[in-house]
Amino acid sequence: MNSSIRHFAVFLIIATLLQACSGETHVQIYNTLPGGVTLTVNCKSNKGVDLGFQKITPSGMWEFHFRPRGARYSCSFQWPGQFHYFDIYIEERDDPRCYDKCQWFVLPTGPCLERTMCEKWNS
Repeated sequence: MNSSIRHFAVFLIIATLLQACSGETHVQIYNTLPGGVTLTVNCKSNKGVDLGFQKITPSGMWEFHFRPRGARYSCSFQWPGQFHYFDIYIEERDDPRCYDKCQWFVLPTGPCLERTMCEKWNS
């Protein structure tokens, strides 16, 4: 195999790997609730994906990832005496704000994106 064909083959392999690895969005949910309480989260997508119940210990974090393509993830948040909902990822809202990694910090008043853009609970 001559060097130009070898270079082209390497280029194709690298391009294929980059395409396969790119385009994922990561959502990280941090339990920053006061009082050292465990946060229980259940997230579901608009495409029928249920990520199950996740227990996030005090100061802990849970993460999931997906390919956006019109995705919307809604989550329930529960801790002693509280139960709330929030749309943790809406592509139109969040892609421009956090691109490939959205870090949400959960407070009693609602989640905050990157600790600075705080939102209210949906309910």
